[in-house]
Amino acid sequence: MEIRFADVEDKIKVKEMWSYCFGDKDPFLSWYFQEKYSAANTLVVYEDSVPVSSLQMLPYKLNFHGKVIDISYIVGAATLPEARGKRYMEALLKKSIEVMHKRGNIINILLPFQYDFYRKYGWETCYYHKFYKIEMPDLKPLTKKYGKLRPVNIDSDMDAIMKIYAKFIADKNGSIVRSDKDWRSIYTDHSFEGGAAYLVEGEEGVPEGYILYSIHSGVFNIHEMGYTNREAYRGLLWFVFSHSAQAQKITWKAPMDDMAFVLLSEPRRDIVLSPFVMARVLDVEKILELLCGVVEVPDISIKVQDPLAVWNTGTFNICCGKIANEGNRQAGLECSMNTFSQLVMGFISPVQAYHLGMLQAQSMKDIEKANKLFPLCNNFINDYY
Repeated sequence: MEIRFADVEDKIKVKEMWSYCFGDKDPFLSWYFQEKYSAANTLVVYEDSVPVSSLQMLPYKLNFHGKVIDISYIVGAATLPEARGKRYMEALLKKSIEVMHKRGNIINILLPFQYDFYRKYGWETCYYHKFYKIEMPDLKPLTKKYGKLRPVNIDSDMDAIMKIYAKFIADKNGSIVRSDKDWRSIYTDHSFEGGAAYLVEGEEGVPEGYILYSIHSGVFNIHEMGYTNREAYRGLLWFVFSHSAQAQKITWKAPMDDMAFVLLSEPRRDIVLSPFVMARVLDVEKILELLCGVVEVPDISIKVQDPLAVWNTGTFNICCGKIANEGNRQAGLECSMNTFSQLVMGFISPVQAYHLGMLQAQSMKDIEKANKLFPLCNNFINDYY
């Protein structure tokens, strides 16, 4: 068994592996491997020089506590059936942590096939969606016709869409900072699924919101809505409601802070918290340095256990904004890499983690200090690769 970056000629084999394991077909498959795939971001396990397992580390920029950082999004983690049960994916994940750390990434995200599998290696759920499955009439109290609605032209409307999205995620954490290329990828993939997109313009003709959606078998599926004000939000929902003759039901994976459920005409519907992307810290010291530059941090120490990355294991002491790894010294707080990743992402607060038994503390004063270091955030991501 050998692990290394893919050779240029391995592209076909990695593509076949993806298709077999995930069931994706053309046109998406060929488009993805033309536009997104890179051998330089692909780790492969070889048996007798034949690729049998692989994963890809796609580079993105992430909005993290008000800063924009470089990250990798692990996708396409796959193993052929004849090579399963040999812990090849475990070896790939360990190698990927080393690679991403050397590249300067301090955090990683992935969308798992099974959450428990990745928990073993330090990843933990840090994003949820509020998933609505409702009847079309339920939406009526939320709707109000507003401005002008028109189809999106991805070329001429790109600047407007990017501005709307930037304002939409301004109060959110952990969102992909999408480039022009990222948006074109989203739009192309959406079109493969028979999707459409519309803009809502305000009174002065300025775009204030967008919606990506599809209609299948009487169901209006909202893939994503972005808006800059409540009028645009209600106007987009009016647009959805205007399809009452074409669709009887609505599905929508909304941001966690969405409050539409409060005004639904019939609230006794399927409205569930749907787990989404997982995250993992790759460099404890550097991520604490970043947080110290964002919030006022009291002197505190936290002990982290990371069996896959020796540089992350130890007691990290924060004193006057400076961080030092003091080895195995006793700390005021102690947790696993899983819990540390959730705290860093603002997915869970220290007091919540403490009461759940996920965070150990010498005293409640340490918990109070940690609440300042790890503030709760409004996490949102809607990118699948």
